[in-house]
Amino acid sequence: MKVGAWLVVERRADAFNGSDEAPNPLQEKTSITVPLLTFDVKVTDKFGLQAGTTMPDVTRTAVVSRPTETLNFRENFAGLGDSSLLGWYRLGKIRGWNTIVNFGVSIPTGKTEAPRFRPELQNGNLVPMSRLQRGSGTVDPLLGVNLDRRIHGGTIVTFASVATRLPLYENGTGLKTGASSEVNVGLAREAFTHNVVAIGRLGWLHREQDGFEGTPVLVGGGDWLYFTPGATFQIVKGINVQADVKIPIYRRLANMQLDSRAIFQVGISREF
Repeated sequence: MKVGAWLVVERRADAFNGSDEAPNPLQEKTSITVPLLTFDVKVTDKFGLQAGTTMPDVTRTAVVSRPTETLNFRENFAGLGDSSLLGWYRLGKIRGWNTIVNFGVSIPTGKTEAPRFRPELQNGNLVPMSRLQRGSGTVDPLLGVNLDRRIHGGTIVTFASVATRLPLYENGTGLKTGASSEVNVGLAREAFTHNVVAIGRLGWLHREQDGFEGTPVLVGGGDWLYFTPGATFQIVKGINVQADVKIPIYRRLANMQLDSRAIFQVGISREF
């Protein structure tokens, strides 16, 4: 069994419209900190189960300047987010590649609230008055494939992965989370010592906009290309620490929204 604890930190302070930077007159900022707990149980040599849960802490701020006063707007939520339960199955080698397929569902353990929108549409889209939701409120299929193989005399591991989340219906408040897909390719190699592995990854993320009762909502949506350098450190046998930084090198957003310059992740795992 393997147990992991992770922390993802993101600060969205810059506005973008498509691929271009846009004005941010209200100085809006969104700070996101997400602790994540994961559990991986190997049932047989070929089959296992994975479970994970999140506890997001999200704060959104803005500065509203009026002739007579300046208002500092702030909203926050913190608590249990959505969880996931997956099975994995190890296939035989395919042309030298180790192949694992993943299949499961997201579990709506996060709180949802009835969304509020402005009375007028913007280019056919609903404009939300609050963007904070802890959970999706729906059970969504999760599918993925992971590939890896050793090259260059076994000193380098090359890997690739595909993952998707496919929401199929609206939650009890009428909101439907946008579908998302992610593709990654990368290399890993020991650096300086057997206890340190350097990792480089290139990833593409696609997200659909959320929807409310069939109408698109101006939340999320777009395409991102990330370069992610990182490293794994073995502290003692069975205990590893990993850190990486996800850097967007290209983005094309579906609407004007805040985005970050980098996403930081650090974690520790213990294998029993």
